[in-house]
Amino acid sequence: MAQAISLSTEMKSKSTIFFPEEVNGEIVEFLKNNGERKQLKKGSSISKNVLLNNFIYLNDGLLFYVKRTNDYTRPKFVNAIIPKRLTDYHLLLDDNCTCCKAITVARDSEVTLVNKSLIKGLNNTNIDLFTKFMFDSNYFTERQTALAIFLLTSSAEDKLIKFLFDILASFKSDFSKDWLVIDIKLTREEIADILHISVIKLDLMIGELKKKKMIKKERAKLCVNPILFMELSPCPLGREDAKGCKSNNMAKFKVSNMISINNL
Repeated sequence: MAQAISLSTEMKSKSTIFFPEEVNGEIVEFLKNNGERKQLKKGSSISKNVLLNNFIYLNDGLLFYVKRTNDYTRPKFVNAIIPKRLTDYHLLLDDNCTCCKAITVARDSEVTLVNKSLIKGLNNTNIDLFTKFMFDSNYFTERQTALAIFLLTSSAEDKLIKFLFDILASFKSDFSKDWLVIDIKLTREEIADILHISVIKLDLMIGELKKKKMIKKERAKLCVNPILFMELSPCPLGREDAKGCKSNNMAKFKVSNMISINNL
């Protein structure tokens, strides 16, 4: 049975759900040639007007895409946006309300803003590029759905393991090393928000992983033992591909919980 850790670097990045995949190179070229670069300060927010009328591509820094929930104990659903990604594709076809959404600048950042009319106009001027954008939009939505299901149906421990794997995969870490370095610095509160858990629960899990020698701190950076990912499935929902394996337990995304199509 395939394991997430055995995938190629490219396929590892495609298996992530906590972070969107890098934007297609041709689309990036269009965005940079037709967009407006802006510098954003840590702690600031992107206005509703900008969010409603523009696609936002992150060149450098870190953004948090925050959506309100109806759970007063966990009032927000947070996506971390790292460089070379768009924050969202929700403006592609129609005007959409942004009242429950906000983008906060987690670190000093540089973004490229592209008016949504330019993207929609590709339907008439460059149908091939518009089609690529549509495919990326669908894939982005599928990932967001997978993330929501994952967060709703997984244990806190599985959330943390998958999150650590996704960080390393998104930054193209070399999984053959004895220890894998997390190059992005996040606070305990930020990680807890992303995982939709309490800070207390996160601290308990981190402490347990340290005892098991699965994680450690070196030079102020978190290091992860790749053994932690040995049972992680290539697909967070337990499905390698449309013809492959299916999970019999949506709460546990491990190889041991997957059943082969040959056994169905």
